Amino acid sequence: MRLVLLSFLALLSTAVAAPPELPPEARAAWEAMASVDALEAHFVQVRTSRLLGRPLESRGVLRFARPDRLAWIVESPSPSTFVLVGDRVGIAYPELGVRDEVDLSDNPDMARLVRGMMVWLSGDLAAVQRDYLASWTPGSPARAHLVPTDARLARLFRSIDLSIDGDPARVTAVDMLEPDGDTVHIELTDFRTGLEFEAGAFALPAVEP
Repeated sequence: MRLVLLSFLALLSTAVAAPPELPPEARAAWEAMASVDALEAHFVQVRTSRLLGRPLESRGVLRFARPDRLAWIVESPSPSTFVLVGDRVGIAYPELGVRDEVDLSDNPDMARLVRGMMVWLSGDLAAVQRDYLASWTPGSPARAHLVPTDARLARLFRSIDLSIDGDPARVTAVDMLEPDGDTVHIELTDFRTGLEFEAGAFALPAVEP
């Protein structure tokens, strides 16, 4: 199950990078993301792989609450839930009877990896500059091209392209290229911010053994 968790984490590696020469509009975009305490959005994810007969599409809901709560909930075609709460990450596949959790405090490398993949949500420019290089193309949407400099992140993906749009700015699309040539495209829509999440919003669902 540790391998399942690592594979799932790779799908969520959507980070924004900030080299020193970023223009003011780029820095303003990060500041906008850093100002959000909580958000929810719907996603459509399409994975293309040489091992798949056709692209695999999934749909669901993303939730984030500062400083360290994240939920990635796939609603179709096969329900699954990934959560991060403090130092604990977990994943559940209810239809398969699978549920597993990992304590990040026992694994500093995985903790660094998870935090490194959340920087676009937290707006952490220091972490971004530490782990990524990026180029910025203005427009509507603006685009950031990201290349990981952290060796652990580089083993998971070769590059990420982000579409950033809206007022306030949000990451509205992600295109990830993995080392083996596989790709992941994610569209984010229906953003809601300033939320007060109910108890259980970041909990794994119960599964039947």
